[in-house]
Amino acid sequence: MKTRIHDSNGSVQRAIPGILFLAMLVLVAPGMAQNFNAGSDGSLGDVVIETNTSMALPSDGILHFKTLQVNSGITLSFARNARNTPVHILSQGDVVVNGTISVDGFDRTVNTGGAGGPGGFEGGKPGFGSEVPGGDGYGPGGGFFGRANTCSSPDDPTSGSYGSLGFGAANGIYGSALIIPLVGGSGGGGGLVNNLSGGGGGGGAVLIASSTRIAINGSVTAIGGSGGLCNNAGSGGAIRLVSFKVEGAGALNAIGGGTSNRGRGAGGLGRVRVDTVIRNNLNLGITGVSSIGGNLLVFPPTVPSLTVTEAAGNLVPDGSGPLTFTLPFGSSTNRTIKIRANGFGRNVPIRVTLTPDSGPKQIFEAEVDNTTVNPAVVTVPVVVPVNTLVTVHCWTR
Repeated sequence: MKTRIHDSNGSVQRAIPGILFLAMLVLVAPGMAQNFNAGSDGSLGDVVIETNTSMALPSDGILHFKTLQVNSGITLSFARNARNTPVHILSQGDVVVNGTISVDGFDRTVNTGGAGGPGGFEGGKPGFGSEVPGGDGYGPGGGFFGRANTCSSPDDPTSGSYGSLGFGAANGIYGSALIIPLVGGSGGGGGLVNNLSGGGGGGGAVLIASSTRIAINGSVTAIGGSGGLCNNAGSGGAIRLVSFKVEGAGALNAIGGGTSNRGRGAGGLGRVRVDTVIRNNLNLGITGVSSIGGNLLVFPPTVPSLTVTEAAGNLVPDGSGPLTFTLPFGSSTNRTIKIRANGFGRNVPIRVTLTPDSGPKQIFEAEVDNTTVNPAVVTVPVVVPVNTLVTVHCWTR
């Protein structure tokens, strides 16, 4: 029996504290591909999406279907969970998208940047006059805050980057062409002008895997959100399809926010990856930094991880939500962040980033020796701005 989804809602939360970036390649022989298992336990059953639906994500972001169909003219989106994980759609049978599956980032709103799509990162906060600057965009490719709004000054905010550079950005490209691990786009920097000048949110990240077939006749989108100025949009996010057979003449769209024609002010392109063996009817229109292959692997057998365990003297519980804190006036700015590395088996260069709501992000580089001790912990000295909310991330570099 098929479950027909009419509507479901969930709350929007802030971003996950840390993401690890690595690349992995697994070659799959044709005989093995025919026995490909997407990993779904089928617990959600056969689902047909008949009306616009925002589906709540479990804590791990993994949805287990028997089959999934999104009807024409209908959009399936997802409410971010507390850890802001990417969306993993796993199906024992066919996934047929005649409508739209969306993990788009959001436009800026009053007094804040746009939220990232699931697995993506927020836009920077707006400034308030000359005394309080805006904040940098969140994520490894987050845009820089701006002190001007001329759309032609080097002091303008910049757009978020991911697979390509956002408008005005000098760096910020990250991630793997394989999109392993799965991670979304970065937010645009906040502007100075008013409470509507926040950056656009980065597009989210979605993986769709089927043990039988994926047919895209409609679209899958991970579009960045628009900012409040001419050049502070979020980047596109990430879309990955994995099945023995992928077909259809629909669209995979991981464009940046800002402008539909990739002109002035646009966020950087996101990443798109299609892993399949049978490509006879594969006629998808793709917007994003894209590649196609036969890497029929949904989850790597071992995923090394970086975890923030303590920040400025405060312990961070395992599996908790985003790591944010504020130091009051008069506090010592010299603090430490403890990072735990697990499963690398080598010396790991890391980058700890503190992104305040106001002003530029602070970047601190270190290494953690995970060669013989597992897990291994390193203490990183940092300088923390006071009287502003700070969000902590840690990545490999």
